[in-house]
Amino acid sequence: MARAKLNGIEIDYEVTGRGRPLILGHGYGATRRMWSGQHAALGDRYRLITWDMRGHGQTETPDDPAQYSTELTVADTRGLRAQPLG
Repeated sequence: MARAKLNGIEIDYEVTGRGRPLILGHGYGATRRMWSGQHAALGDRYRLITWDMRGHGQTETPDDPAQYSTELTVADTRGLRAQPLG
C-alpha cells in the first residue's frame, strides 16, 4: 500500500509490474482490490496502477458531499498519473 496527497486528500494506491503504465479504476462501492488478479496476469507487460477512489477502501472519506464529483474523480486520476509512483 502506498499513499499520495492529491487534491486535498490521501489516496491509497498500488503499483506493480513494468512497461507502459495502465491505471485501473473501480466502480462505486468497490475498491482497488478488485484488480488483484490483473496485477499478476498483466504485470509482465504493464506497470499497473490501481487506486481507491474517495470514500472507498483505504482512501480518505471526506464528510463534505461537495468533495465527491465526477470532476474530482477525474482530477484525482490525473493527479495520480502525474505522481512519480514507484
